[in-house]
Amino acid sequence: MDKKKLLIIGGSVGGAALIALVVVSLIIANSPSALIVRGAANTIADIKRLEVYDVADDVINGGSVSVSANLDKYAKDDLSVQAKINTNAKDLKGSFEISFAEDGDEVLKANITGNQDKVTFECDKFFDGTYGVNFKNLVKNLPESIFDPDEETDYSLYDEQFEYFMNLKDTIKNDKNLERDITSMTAKYRKLAIEKLIKYAECSKSSETIKAGSDKISCSVVKVTVDEEALGLILQDLIDYAGNDEELENLVFRIASNAAIGREAEDIVDDFYDTLDYFEDELDYIEDLDFELNISVYITKSGRRIARIDAEAEVDGEGYDFSLILGRNVTTSKDMSLSIKNKETGEGYDITYTVKANNSKAYEAEFQVEESYIEYDYIDYGRDDDDDYVEYLDTRTSTLKVEWDKSGGDLKIRYKDKWDDYVVKGSLLQKGDRYIFVLTNVREDGEAVALIKSLELTVIVDRHDPSPNPAGRFTEVTTMNVRDFKHLAEDIKDGVEDFTREYFR
Repeated sequence: MDKKKLLIIGGSVGGAALIALVVVSLIIANSPSALIVRGAANTIADIKRLEVYDVADDVINGGSVSVSANLDKYAKDDLSVQAKINTNAKDLKGSFEISFAEDGDEVLKANITGNQDKVTFECDKFFDGTYGVNFKNLVKNLPESIFDPDEETDYSLYDEQFEYFMNLKDTIKNDKNLERDITSMTAKYRKLAIEKLIKYAECSKSSETIKAGSDKISCSVVKVTVDEEALGLILQDLIDYAGNDEELENLVFRIASNAAIGREAEDIVDDFYDTLDYFEDELDYIEDLDFELNISVYITKSGRRIARIDAEAEVDGEGYDFSLILGRNVTTSKDMSLSIKNKETGEGYDITYTVKANNSKAYEAEFQVEESYIEYDYIDYGRDDDDDYVEYLDTRTSTLKVEWDKSGGDLKIRYKDKWDDYVVKGSLLQKGDRYIFVLTNVREDGEAVALIKSLELTVIVDRHDPSPNPAGRFTEVTTMNVRDFKHLAEDIKDGVEDFTREYFR
């Protein structure tokens, strides 16, 4: 065979393989599980781009929140207070500072500052100098210290607390990237759960145009039916996977190490796996249920986002309806809703979020919750054995309405339900990375709440405000003797009492 024919054949085979690969890729990408996984991932990514989420994430990982108020009505003199908290979860840094001023002159200032290596605290009003703890030296300093349980001092820790602090250096070290790893693990098991759902359930795929508010949205619809047998298989696979997942075990241990004061982290991990075993033992009970779940997931054809989820469940003859409408994209949707109802009684909740304006000039939105519940009217016939009641479905509605003039700063928040009517007024301005809110008025059922205006409450949220570093030089608390530590504790206690007595009524 000549080279020309070989090239033609080779090219044809290669082209066919390439076409087959593209076709297979398209089939996989548009499979029910892939559509739902991608739709969920894209929707979650959109939620993270919402301004309120984005601001909160920035503040938690390198910003601050400060609060100031005028305490004239509560203090003996012209006293004001300001408190500020800096947070940086990503770099394991943070601080808290509080200060009081009389007629503009500072009369008290205290702060606590920490990072992954140490924490320090200062308050010149109560004690001289700076005190702190170096986490790296805990293993060396705690044994035979006044905090050692074996020393039996007034300040000795419980054995479990002592062990926690002895391991704190390694705990903090392992905390690096903990938030990121939890997010990654959550995404991993969300994807796995969807894949198992599609594997064992009855699935179908179709197309449909739905309406969300005034929007008409073209969607791919994945319909899934799960019975008790499929549910048992799904849960069994998830339990089996989790039971053999070393990454999950390590993550649970890291989380437990943070919450294990009074308990060993290993015991909390054991509890987690005991719970998995318990759920596995209960799978037989689940398979004995008369259970059916029908889920319809609507994924936008443009953008691949979850626009709507409808579900209908039957459990031993009792039925429930569920509907979540997100619209084309949660960052721009003007109408979103959630409905959960008992099919037999009509009890449940209808929750709606409606955006009337959201642009550079104004934000106006309404959040409404309507609860349906069974009410009873009792009828007294004058004889105990003849008392009766009438049962009927009633509703109560709660509404939260927000009106914000972004350019002028005027902010009005109104909450109203069957019994209460509150109106909060203030000013909210965005200046660069900072959001500045000043509370001016609160009204309850039309009457102004006393002292609010004079409080001059101001809240400043700063998206980018680096946390200060702990002091470089300080007195190490873990090496103090009983006498010195007792004097420090008494100085703080006496200082708080003296300050309160001097400045407050």
